[in-house]
Amino acid sequence: MTEAGQASRRWRLKFALLGGSILISLVALEVGLRIFYAASQLQDTAHLGYSYDAELGWFPRTNSQIQITASRPITARHNSDGLRGPERTASDKPVILFLGDSLVWGFDAETSERFTEKLQAGHPEWAIYNFGVSGYGTDQEYLLLKRYYGRYRPRLVFLIICGDNDNDDNAWNFRGGYYKPYFRLEQGYLRLQGTPVPKSEKNFFAEHKTLSRSFILRALIHGYYKHKGPRPVKNQDPPTGALLLDMRKYVVERGGLFAVGLQRSNRELEDFLQKFQIPWVDLTTTNSAHTYREFGNHWTPEGHSFVAAQIDEFLQKHRAIIGTN
Repeated sequence: MTEAGQASRRWRLKFALLGGSILISLVALEVGLRIFYAASQLQDTAHLGYSYDAELGWFPRTNSQIQITASRPITARHNSDGLRGPERTASDKPVILFLGDSLVWGFDAETSERFTEKLQAGHPEWAIYNFGVSGYGTDQEYLLLKRYYGRYRPRLVFLIICGDNDNDDNAWNFRGGYYKPYFRLEQGYLRLQGTPVPKSEKNFFAEHKTLSRSFILRALIHGYYKHKGPRPVKNQDPPTGALLLDMRKYVVERGGLFAVGLQRSNRELEDFLQKFQIPWVDLTTTNSAHTYREFGNHWTPEGHSFVAAQIDEFLQKHRAIIGTN
């Protein structure tokens, strides 16, 4: 073999060794990242059958079905409006619309086990719709109400406040790795901020599932969004009270009744509701069988039955206002 041929062979060998070393390093890095991130992988909105929404941040995919496992497997089906529940039907029955987060949506509960379905079974004279969406704050619930109010024309809008996190959610433009809309109180008026909602790295992962299988690429994408994405913004004075008053005003001006359910007792919030004469009901559950404490304190089927009974008592007191048509 000539000297030139030997030199070429040595270079090919060096490139092969270099390529092999790089490949082994990448495989080792991929395995290491998978091990490192395995314990920190959170169930995000994509796993709940949700997708990006420029106005709300995230929203259930229409006509979708997905199985979710927390304390047990459940099935979630979303209708053509993106709501977990039956399709809207045209009728003369008074509409009662429930707003809320994962408590109302029914995380860890089958659809038939939720308080809304239990109430509907007991009151065929009303049309009850569940507008719960996991992870929502009062701000997103208000925007969702506005989106669908004209289509459903509810006689009663019933907002369930999660005392565990709603006030904090109302302070931020970011939750669980996703951007969201938020409001600021300026000179006595609520100003919507953060729309159209930016996409986050989790949106990228959900929309590019093949690329996202590589944890190396996930790490690179994470670095990109960390340096190029909008900064999380926190409002030091969450406008929860202003949101409640604006929601009440919006509903009342359209001929409806606005009421609130409290997931747990809150003296400051109760005083606020009493001061502004907003009807409310305490939904505090004290029985340990009513919540999945290891899974975010979501209501068990027994908890949903308890909540349904409390709300039913409230509805009976306001039956004359709600009507039966």
